[in-house]
Order: sequence, then structure tokens, then C-alpha cells
Amino acid sequence: MSAPTGDPVQAPTTELFHAALDMAQAAKAGNVSGWLASRYSCGRFDDVAFLMSQMLGVLIENGAIARGVHPADAWNELREQGVDEFG
Repeated sequence: MSAPTGDPVQAPTTELFHAALDMAQAAKAGNVSGWLASRYSCGRFDDVAFLMSQMLGVLIENGAIARGVHPADAWNELREQGVDEFG
């Protein structure tokens, strides 16, 4: 597996950002074929995975702050509650 090429969040391309959004939307809808089509559309698998991880981290921490919870506590809550309680 290769390392991401640069920092996709410091200089995200429109292509990476749209691929990440399309993948997330398809996954949330349970659309596996749409997710796969979006994943393969940009061809930069490691970069889009890294960007999506950073985007998820931002959403988790912003959600914690909006709930009045310290971001570090939100990460711990998610680990303790597990995947069944996520979302």
C-alpha cells in the first residue's frame, strides 16, 4: 500500500472531495454499486481514504463540540459504545 500523495486536506482537489462525498452518500444509502463507482472514479484510493478519514474526524469533533462534549471524550465514547451505537 502506498502512502498518500501529499496532504489531500491541505490542498484537496475537487475530484477527491467530490469522490469522498459521493462515496459517503452512496454508503449511507446502502448503494454498494454507487459506492464502488465513486471509489474507482478518481483512481487515487489512498488519497481519498485519507481525506475521508480526516473529514470523519472533523465531523466527530464538531459534533462533540455542538453537544458540549470535549472532542477527546467523544472519541472515547465512540470506542466504548461501538459500531452498533454509531450514528
